[in-house]
Amino acid sequence: MSVLTKGIYFVAAKRTPFGKMGGMFVNKSATDLSVVAATSAIQSAGIKPEHVDHVIFGHVLALSSSDGALLARHVLLKSGIPIEKPALSVNRLCGSGFQSIVNAAQSIITGESEIVLAGGAENMSQVPFVVRNVRFGTMLGQKIDFEDALWVGLADSYCNLPMGGTAEKLGAKYGVTREEVDQFALQSQQRWKAANDAGYFKAELAPVSMTIKKKQIEVSVDEYPHEETQVNLQLEQLVSAEVKE
Repeated sequence: MSVLTKGIYFVAAKRTPFGKMGGMFVNKSATDLSVVAATSAIQSAGIKPEHVDHVIFGHVLALSSSDGALLARHVLLKSGIPIEKPALSVNRLCGSGFQSIVNAAQSIITGESEIVLAGGAENMSQVPFVVRNVRFGTMLGQKIDFEDALWVGLADSYCNLPMGGTAEKLGAKYGVTREEVDQFALQSQQRWKAANDAGYFKAELAPVSMTIKKKQIEVSVDEYPHEETQVNLQLEQLVSAEVKE
């Protein structure tokens, strides 16, 4: 039977808790977080690291850590997968993690692999400021500008539009109102709370061990969601008034 007849299966899936910008994981690189999730997934699948044929990881901004360009390779090595196995890092911006799964499926379909470790990682808190045009020297009195690599990296210089601007354009094009977006966001927060309270995330979460002020703690809950979030009606009214003016 061909692989298409037998099918391709997810045998295990793990993730670290989601952190917030400048939050608990500010000192954890994308590689560090990836290794936690990868080793947990391998253990959950009940396989040995040496059984993995290929490692594919999606990554948006490789400069978010010093070894960002080597993300997939370092995840492979630090997860105990043999050094001779191949590793591939892919970039499709926000779809990079999904692309890694597509590539993994293609690798299995072509017969290149039987078991693939695929995933996506990013730590925006570690994206640096950079200084351009000083590699070959500078001069007295020259103004040196610090470039926010996070802001610039998420803006398209071809059309001169940041990611948020794209969202605004799509909202206008398809008639999505601010009120609809806020209600959807509120519903997302409420659903997260209901799922978290019911313990639904426990099976997918891989806790991250942290040392804070010489104290060892374990992060096992998403940091970003705000359980008591409400739609800010005052802000809604202000925006509405500005539009009318």
